[in-house]
Amino acid sequence: MIARWCLALLLLPALAWAGAEPLDREMRRLEQARDLPAMQARIEQAADAELAAPEGYFWRVRLALLADDGARAEELLEQGLAAHPQSSLLVLQRSSLKSEGFGDVGAIGRMRLAREVRAGLERAVELDPDSVQARLGLALYFINAPRIAGGGADRAEPHLAWIRERAPMDYFDLQATLAMSRGDMEAALDWLEQATRADPQARPRFRRALILIALQRYDEARAVLDAIVERAPSHAAAWYQLGRTSVLAEDRLEQGQAALQRFLDTAPWPTDPSPAAAWWRIGQLHQIKGDTGQAREAYQQALAMDRKFTRAAEALSALDDKNAQ
Repeated sequence: MIARWCLALLLLPALAWAGAEPLDREMRRLEQARDLPAMQARIEQAADAELAAPEGYFWRVRLALLADDGARAEELLEQGLAAHPQSSLLVLQRSSLKSEGFGDVGAIGRMRLAREVRAGLERAVELDPDSVQARLGLALYFINAPRIAGGGADRAEPHLAWIRERAPMDYFDLQATLAMSRGDMEAALDWLEQATRADPQARPRFRRALILIALQRYDEARAVLDAIVERAPSHAAAWYQLGRTSVLAEDRLEQGQAALQRFLDTAPWPTDPSPAAAWWRIGQLHQIKGDTGQAREAYQQALAMDRKFTRAAEALSALDDKNAQ
């Protein structure tokens, strides 16, 4: 429980501030747009002074994590902390990496690790009391950790009050996360609508679109997704969800297929659906249109990319069974 909640927040980049260095501002903007190639290119072009700053280490660690290179991330983080031991940003990032180890240890080990994560979060707040991300991480820790590990909703309240006053978008986004954990999707949607009004960034808007899809409010979801891709054409997941919405709603099929093709043509983000999933969705669109030949080809393309993709295999089998009748 502790690990899941800490990681959900701490692996996000810290929020921008008015005096951020050019590298930091640009990397935040590129991550918001989910433009991984541009992020990698910006780091490769960075000056030595930029790379040696805490933000330079932070983003190199972030890219290593996105590439699933944990060893490189830890190496860079230790180098960064050795050079900048008072950096709240890097102390916070170390807490996020520590929290990844919760699933690998027993109960006693988890308790020890929980105390270390909490100490890191508290240290990050101490080093930079104005860090929204550090306070968010600490508030979530207090909300979800058992009392024996230092948890307690009452301990979260001062930080939540501070966040609501100083960073309302993040406060509303946090409340949406908590509502979703309770299964209250309508409440989560209300919180995300407030988050979007407070600061129309892609993160709350994209989550809002996913909830609208789950509630079968497809036209509203499309409007949100259209706004995201207009602002950030490299947001591959939004293109995928536009295609998926056409499948679920069984309308605007050509637009849905074009969106899925755009997804396939866009550099993926590590957490995005796979290309095989996109071809499976394209097959579904063809099947809805009654074009079984094109549907079969799309399902076969999905299986060529991932032979273990059971949904495409099942769709192809069901299509063959139907044709055999």
